[in-house]
Amino acid sequence: MRPVRVLVHLNNLALGGAQLNALDLARTLRARGHHPVLFAQGVAGPAPLVERAAGYGLDLVVCGGPDTPRAVLRRRLRALAAEHGSELLHAWEVRAARNAYFGPGRLGRLPVVTTFYGIRMLRGMPRHQPLVLGLGALLPQGRAFGHRALSLIEPPVDTTSDAPGEVDGADFRREHGIGPDELLLAVVTRLVPDLEKDAGAELTVEAVRRLADPRVRLAVVGAGPSLERLRAAARAANTELGREAVLVPGQLADPRPAYQAADVVLGMGGSALRGLAFGKPVIVHGAAGYSAIHQPGPLVEAHASRCMYGTGAGTRSPDVLADQLRELLDDPPRRAELGAWGRGWVVGRFSLEAATTAFEQLYAEALAHRPGPLRWLRDAEQMGRYEFVKPALRRALGR
Repeated sequence: MRPVRVLVHLNNLALGGAQLNALDLARTLRARGHHPVLFAQGVAGPAPLVERAAGYGLDLVVCGGPDTPRAVLRRRLRALAAEHGSELLHAWEVRAARNAYFGPGRLGRLPVVTTFYGIRMLRGMPRHQPLVLGLGALLPQGRAFGHRALSLIEPPVDTTSDAPGEVDGADFRREHGIGPDELLLAVVTRLVPDLEKDAGAELTVEAVRRLADPRVRLAVVGAGPSLERLRAAARAANTELGREAVLVPGQLADPRPAYQAADVVLGMGGSALRGLAFGKPVIVHGAAGYSAIHQPGPLVEAHASRCMYGTGAGTRSPDVLADQLRELLDDPPRRAELGAWGRGWVVGRFSLEAATTAFEQLYAEALAHRPGPLRWLRDAEQMGRYEFVKPALRRALGR
């Protein structure tokens, strides 16, 4: 494919799965000769994603802060597209899709591709522009929502940098006082209540408390609105167990040492995939306290189709999760076997190189079939309703 100048609109600057996927894709596109530039709305506090982008040598333009009006963001986005000579805009998640639609994509002036890697289908994205979903299970719902150009590209993993031995896990263990004979569980996640990610972390804290195994330590790496609540749960568990069994160190700009240091990784989405890429056995979290060991069998495709997010029949109990942990922790050969199998599975299905090729093909199609004003106008009523009526209704209800 010929080199393309692509403007990448990040949903936010948090170290979340979609944002990391966007950065990985951008740097891989650049390595293939394309010209990406990144755009994001500013935040009030630290933004480690800015440092990550700089470390990759990517150009990232940050506009305003958390209260910057949408109109200002969209004007800056249009100006950046002109300065960069962008041929295509790649929007990540819902807010970025709306900014792209009313910004550089207005009246179809610039082709827009949107990626949505959420676990539940959301409204508010243009229906006549290409939409990439990360979960095969969401494709029927996307069609029911009226999307005309749906594609499935599962969230990729950089299996070169996320790989056994690529970073030193021993420093992480030493820094947190984890002995060589202790067994480390790791949860690397954003602690966000509405995504149920903190629920999986809290379930694991409770399972460690009930496990009451002096060999076992748990490290929950991440930040978000639920951080202090999780730290309170950790303190309660540690008090009951009489030792520092649960650690909540907060967010790491580079969480790879935590994966490398772990004996077992627990989580969902990209975090679970990265655990597998590091050759670790993984327990998948999900809705309503779901947990299950990711292992060969019928659950493999169920987990994969929802991007390592569990639904349906699950344990939903810290006691059963404790039994699952005991099953793995008491069997080192099985941990090694599952780690090797999981690494091979991720490399075969979720590689960054394969995902980048799929996005290149989608870009080529979008450039070859430019949207034009008519297709843009077909979404105008729906997008306008989402932009203006719903916020007005929320204000009227005092929300």
